[in-house]
Amino acid sequence: MRRSLKLMLAMLLVLSMVLTACGPKAPAQEPTPGEEPAAGEKVLRFAIGAEPPALDQQIATDTYAIMLGNHLYEGLVRVHDGQIQPGMAESWEISDDGLVYTFHLRDALWSDGKPVTAHDFEYAIKRLLDPATASEYAYQGYYVKNGEAYNKGEITDPSMIGVKALDDKTLEITLENPTGYFLSLTNFISLFPVRKDFVEAQGQAYASEPDKILYNGPFILTEWIHEASLVLEKNPNYWNKDAIKIDRVEIAIVSDSNTAMGMYEAGDLDFVAIPAARVQEFVDKGEAKFYYDGAEFYFQFNVNGKTPQTGKFLGNANFRKALGFAVDRQNFVDAVLKNGSDPATRYVLPLLSGVNDTFAKEYPYEFYPKNADVEKAKELLNKALEEIGATADQIPTFEYLTDDSDTARTSAEAIQDMLKRNLGINIEIKQVPFKQRLELMTAEDYDIVFAGWGPDYDDPLTYLDLWVIGGGNNDTGWEDQTYTDMINYIRTASDLKARADKMFEAEKYLLENGPIVPIYFRRRAWTHVDGLTGLVRNFIGADPDFTYADITR
Repeated sequence: MRRSLKLMLAMLLVLSMVLTACGPKAPAQEPTPGEEPAAGEKVLRFAIGAEPPALDQQIATDTYAIMLGNHLYEGLVRVHDGQIQPGMAESWEISDDGLVYTFHLRDALWSDGKPVTAHDFEYAIKRLLDPATASEYAYQGYYVKNGEAYNKGEITDPSMIGVKALDDKTLEITLENPTGYFLSLTNFISLFPVRKDFVEAQGQAYASEPDKILYNGPFILTEWIHEASLVLEKNPNYWNKDAIKIDRVEIAIVSDSNTAMGMYEAGDLDFVAIPAARVQEFVDKGEAKFYYDGAEFYFQFNVNGKTPQTGKFLGNANFRKALGFAVDRQNFVDAVLKNGSDPATRYVLPLLSGVNDTFAKEYPYEFYPKNADVEKAKELLNKALEEIGATADQIPTFEYLTDDSDTARTSAEAIQDMLKRNLGINIEIKQVPFKQRLELMTAEDYDIVFAGWGPDYDDPLTYLDLWVIGGGNNDTGWEDQTYTDMINYIRTASDLKARADKMFEAEKYLLENGPIVPIYFRRRAWTHVDGLTGLVRNFIGADPDFTYADITR
């Protein structure tokens, strides 16, 4: 008989307390053993690497919250396995000029039994754009007419925003410009509905605990032991509940990939990422599966530095590029990651669509080499030192911020060795929990951070628009009007070829001048138990997507 997830987590917690008995102990809430599944009950069990910092639809920004939000809430449409399906909207029309979307909502209920209405979507979008919300994803509402102007305080009347509930079941959204991917974007968490009366009643506590959330998706959150586990159960009020096969989802929060693998091998998880050191073992057994999850990882620089001393160097584009040419990307993915990831020699994810083919095929490009070009790196470093007016012995040690997982530590040590060996540059690794890393990035309290981004929709702009002046996710201190003007043109261009040309121009400009150095495009190695079907791994949106998964034991 399998052990319950809670019991396994309790055992892990006890073990960790034994191992740290000689040191100070942080207070922790110990999970209690859970019940075994009832006869015929279908339970899916897996692990995520960190606690989602927020489940508030208009505040959430991280991959874990986006994954959970896709299952707890539902937008106007649902994108499943790359296909747009009706969600809260059972049908819609788009005007001939591509500007006006009219959505017709189905009969659907919130988890408290009250109806989901068009007013909930109107409130959500206006809440996203409200400057008081301070949403880092507010720019996802800039597609809506007057959305950007309202968010930036240029207009103050929310009725001027191009979203309006015509009645309880009809929502009209007017865009600034035709946007071919807007329909799929309504599947993104920032545009998911919220109910005004409930949000206002909860205040600052909204979405902080299971009973502080309203659900309209296929699952509800019934338990949240912070930093330990989450439990989801099938939503009896979900309009399409008969299509949902899984009764309960048990999610462990486990930062160490080897610990997660141990839980899988003990029969306590149903699918798991394969640690780098064991990928070949699972390949040999025929049990390894691979997929691109859409994530790109890169050095992100605080161009002002944590101190004036580090900022003097990090503010120089040639210095940043020198570090980029000193990294051996191919060796990094082969020797460190060992999961089939690809060296990122450019910025835009190769999987994203262009006009008629993928963007990468229409605009082939390679800025950084797959292998380190030490000669080029030293040339750029010398040029930077001349521009800065400094000598090599004046280069300070830089803080290198990363997550606290085992993979993050191994990756950071590999980068540390490459930069020291190829350029003589020292970095000091600072590992912190995922939530704290996000907080430090937002506060621009770092020198260099190893960050990642996954696409929100199938268009290169999902990567390129991060770095505009005032961008909600631009936590780098880099402000470049030329680049921002390029992105503003891309946002409004109706000529698709001219728009794509400008995106390629922007990508090249960013790599020459910007605050990031791409390192790799992630490919994940994973495995699952027999009997698990219908689980979708995505490179856009929520990953994993277990909405229509099924499991037999």
